[in-house]
Amino acid sequence: MTDMEKKVMLRLCAKVIQYADFETDRQAKRLVNWVILDNQRKQNNNEICSLMAEYKKGEPERRESIREALERGKEICGRRDELYESQQKVKHKLWKLEREI
Repeated sequence: MTDMEKKVMLRLCAKVIQYADFETDRQAKRLVNWVILDNQRKQNNNEICSLMAEYKKGEPERRESIREALERGKEICGRRDELYESQQKVKHKLWKLEREI
């Protein structure tokens, strides 16, 4: 909805509010509430769209940092596995020496 359409709708609602008796004319009240709620829904949708556009702009950067973190994690796990294997060899040698003693 353009700004001009919003202004016209709000002015129309103001006129309806001014001349309608909401106590007796429930339909007028529902129409005004519908216009207000529909406008709020459209504003929320526009804000959601702009937030998602902003989020998508930073997504490649976040994905790249996640990739870097995963690569670093792989390096750490690889090094840990090497150390674990080395530790097992050392334990085996110690066990052999203990048996010989």
